[in-house]
Amino acid sequence: MGLVALADFGSTYTKVRLVDPGEARLAGAGEAPTSIGTDLMVGYEEALDAALSSAGAGAAAIDHRLAVSSAGGGLRVAAVGLVADLTAAAARQAALNAGARVEAALSGALGEEELDRLQAARPEIVLFAGGTDGGQAELVLENARRLGERGVGGHAVVACNAEVAEEVAAILRAAGTEAVVAGNVMPQLGRLEVESAREAILRVFLDHVIGGKGLSASPEFERMVKLPTPEAVFEATRLLDDVVVLDVGGATTDVHSSRSAEVATPGIEDPLLPPPLALRTVEGDLGLRAGAEGVLAADGAWVEAEAGGEGAPIRQAVSMRSENPKWLPEDAGEEELEGLLAIACGTQALHRHCGTMLLARGEKGPPTLVRDGPDLREVALFLGTGGVFAHRDDGEAILRRVLQRRAPRSLAPEQAAVRVDRTYVLAAAGLLATEDPAAARRLLRRELGLYKN
Repeated sequence: MGLVALADFGSTYTKVRLVDPGEARLAGAGEAPTSIGTDLMVGYEEALDAALSSAGAGAAAIDHRLAVSSAGGGLRVAAVGLVADLTAAAARQAALNAGARVEAALSGALGEEELDRLQAARPEIVLFAGGTDGGQAELVLENARRLGERGVGGHAVVACNAEVAEEVAAILRAAGTEAVVAGNVMPQLGRLEVESAREAILRVFLDHVIGGKGLSASPEFERMVKLPTPEAVFEATRLLDDVVVLDVGGATTDVHSSRSAEVATPGIEDPLLPPPLALRTVEGDLGLRAGAEGVLAADGAWVEAEAGGEGAPIRQAVSMRSENPKWLPEDAGEEELEGLLAIACGTQALHRHCGTMLLARGEKGPPTLVRDGPDLREVALFLGTGGVFAHRDDGEAILRRVLQRRAPRSLAPEQAAVRVDRTYVLAAAGLLATEDPAAARRLLRRELGLYKN
């Protein structure tokens, strides 16, 4: 059996991992700057040559080539629903779980201001939701008509009240939008079903969006790309199960979690919209480069106290990072601040991702405990991925500090083991899972040290 070449077209670097699926092992690795200004396949060939060189002269031939991509801004989606905390939130979660960047989330009647926001976001796909099955229909149809009148164009996934979904799609198609129908993201009140919409978003991404970005003139590029990069990491998370993955990037910090079952806690009320067992959240204000100033806004007092320096030099150092996405630390002081920013990113992103135990006081009767998000206290593994974990020796220490800073009422992991994705295997394994889930699962366990053989 030959090797599979698994590529990740990133915004800055293109990474190629060679995997032997029969032995479920990483056979070679290489990377090169992403050739966004010319043709993405130029950088790919450089990264592939580096991977083949690392594999050695005795490496098997390449049988298959697959890729994920976040180049060109990734997958941009706008989510539309009727109620912010219900159908709009469900649509947003479906888009996130598909590996998208949610550029706008709109709810209620779409007026001119909302439509202006939608157009300014320039989404590649509009995920149109609203109404439970058999529920609200008139406002759903009116929103569709207003979208059509505005001439948004592009692509839409319709995941609303099933009784009017085909009519909504027809309205959008008549206005020049290519629309496909998926299952309702909230068929019943408080019941979240995002898989059908998620799969539809991915089909549109592959069939229309990836080729429309003009990233490569090569037909091979479109044949190779199977997923957006965040979706591949999400797929790998679901393969591991009982895990939280922290992905700290330059512009955003993503958290992925997967549980086999909801923890039953007698006497505690569930949230109005129960979270899915597999969940992805994206914090667009937290990152190590473009998002660095957002880290100071969210957690600056802690960063400054830990750095032991004056605020002005730290703010200047953070500003420099924000202005230069390709900047790298050059001395011990810069490395220390980078680590502190990573801990702050992880702390804030994990707190927002996980649930919190709240005390609700009703008008009558005793106070009750309410869980407002996923309960991840019993999760067994906390895994870090991204450059800050792959290129530093203290990645596991960063993860432990994140867990130590959990808030008192947080439902974040309590006793999880920590691991670091030093070889960028998560995205590669999630991509491999589209062809061979069993080999992908074995690859993850081997590369992450989850078993010895």
